[in-house]
Amino acid sequence: MDFHYNGFFSPNPLVYLDPVKTNVRDVDFGGFMYKEFLLWLTKLTNGACDNVYYCMRKESLCEGIRRIDSDADYWEFVETVYSLESDSLESELDVYIDHRNEPILDWADNEFLADGKGYESDYMDEEDDKDSEVSMTMEYEHEWDDDEEEHTFDKTVRDPFLDKLSGHISDDDEEEANNEKLKDVVFPVHNENQEWEQMVPVLGMKFSNPLELKLCITNYAVKNGYDLWYEKSDHERLLGKGCPFRLWATWMSSAKSFQIKSLNDMHNCARVFKFGSIVTYKWIAKHFMNHILQKPKMSIRKLKAKVSKKFNLIASVGQCRNARKYAFQEIEGTLKEHYAKTWSYGEEIRRTNPGSTVKMDVDVMPDGTTYFSKFYVCFKGLKDGWIEGCRRVIGLDGCFLKGICRGQLLSAIGRDANNHIYPIAWAVVSVESKETWKWFIDLLIEDLGMGLGHGLTLISDQHKAVKERVPAAEHRQCARHICANFLKRFKGQVFRKLFWYAAAATTPAKFEQHMNEIKKLEPLPYDHLMERDPKTWSKAFFQTDRACDAYENCNTDPPKHNSFFGVYNRTVAIPRYCKNLKQHNINNVSTKLSEFPNIPYAHTPSGPDLSVHITLPSGPDLSIHITLPSGPYTHITHNTNTLTHKAHISYIIPDLPAT
Repeated sequence: MDFHYNGFFSPNPLVYLDPVKTNVRDVDFGGFMYKEFLLWLTKLTNGACDNVYYCMRKESLCEGIRRIDSDADYWEFVETVYSLESDSLESELDVYIDHRNEPILDWADNEFLADGKGYESDYMDEEDDKDSEVSMTMEYEHEWDDDEEEHTFDKTVRDPFLDKLSGHISDDDEEEANNEKLKDVVFPVHNENQEWEQMVPVLGMKFSNPLELKLCITNYAVKNGYDLWYEKSDHERLLGKGCPFRLWATWMSSAKSFQIKSLNDMHNCARVFKFGSIVTYKWIAKHFMNHILQKPKMSIRKLKAKVSKKFNLIASVGQCRNARKYAFQEIEGTLKEHYAKTWSYGEEIRRTNPGSTVKMDVDVMPDGTTYFSKFYVCFKGLKDGWIEGCRRVIGLDGCFLKGICRGQLLSAIGRDANNHIYPIAWAVVSVESKETWKWFIDLLIEDLGMGLGHGLTLISDQHKAVKERVPAAEHRQCARHICANFLKRFKGQVFRKLFWYAAAATTPAKFEQHMNEIKKLEPLPYDHLMERDPKTWSKAFFQTDRACDAYENCNTDPPKHNSFFGVYNRTVAIPRYCKNLKQHNINNVSTKLSEFPNIPYAHTPSGPDLSVHITLPSGPDLSIHITLPSGPYTHITHNTNTLTHKAHISYIIPDLPAT
């Protein structure tokens, strides 16, 4: 075979360019382990060989390329080598070394799908994966049929009289004898939530059903590489064998539990990488359900590589194809069940959180089929908290929901007294549009009593529906989004730096200074930014009575939910996602309250003469900010004679006359 190295892969079409080619003969690859093979390759190529691929020469690279990334991959490669005729190895197999850590399999998949080939078929491949079906009544390779008469010339086999005379005990007699001896023994119970690598069958262990025991045996065999099979398997009994492993399990007579009655856990076989019928496509699908949910377009080739790397086994293409199809079927059924519970979830919120707002909208098709459209949630506790103690600033934005159920998450996030994010309301909609934003803003106005928006600041992407519904509010744009669009046209770190200087400028003069620097470099970037209405994205023009100078929407941007929940939570169905979102918000608010349990605060009444008394907690330096109502005031004094530690007191007085 030929080894290609010191070159590089190039996509579309996938080829290996500028290689050094070495022809290798008379090497027994079956005598190597995977790590020994890599060491041999390192000596052959005089360089690192972490990314090794091979392909049959009769196939194109995009169709036939395979990666050697684990022991299982290596033994699959060895089987391929020995399946070829010895006199044709020179012309039928090529090995490639990737020195640049390129995504070769992704390139191959994209090219393969672009060619319109059927690698991603969705049908269940029964012919390619006959042994991967899980059935409680199927006949296995080593199992006999009890309904058929068994003919034997040895008349001493299964003779009841001779069995008793010789002291032979059948499986049923052995079970009865064991039951008498072990009446008072406390047997271990299988933990189905245990990590798969830690599952080990134990004598006397109890299971809820035979399928649960089968799952345990499969995990045990895969973890250790044991060659096991089922001699008998039905609803009443299970006999598993190996070399010389033997496990016998039936239902308990004293309890409704499936129990291991006898077990010989000795093994003297070599590690295997093909497990036959004991590893099924359903077992693969259950382990990779979340991966398939997060990346529904993941190819069969990539799924096969992940299975091989994680479990160190050789899975067939048919098993992986059927596993992906089975996962989609399970996900679809689960999602239908979840969406059917959305009405009940809303009613439960209203029952357990009186005063909360929950709105749901559906689309009814001409044939009477009902489809989910919109779902809005605003908890009373969050609503009251924003009205009573938060700054009059709200960030509005949306993000995509990933996975099988696509849609948009719209959110309204405020700022608390510490200028930290404070969740107010959120909604899940099928598509982000002017109509869905109007629907969301109308519900938010009703919940918060915003009216036309007097005294309110909204940070958004300048949605038309926001300006139409809340015309009197101060409307700001997210400078981060403006910067991203700006740098798409005018690239360079100089432009980036000057833009953020202009956005953070606190006076119009400073703003003009930084913008003129941009104009000197090039007039077009200057014109582009001035067309975006600087009064909505630069601090220099913000209204000064809002107690918030934020010019970024990043603290209120729903994509930050990635860091809160991870990608998985954005791929689940609506009720579960809203439950996770609610739990996160509760934890977030309670954490903030626990961090500042003794912070003093005071409500100052209106009037010309004010006397504010604050009891300070013990601690180091303090910084106290007191907001006073509108004046006029002639002077402000404060007495710090009673302070036992250093403190700094500042006053924020709206509309205070200059005199």
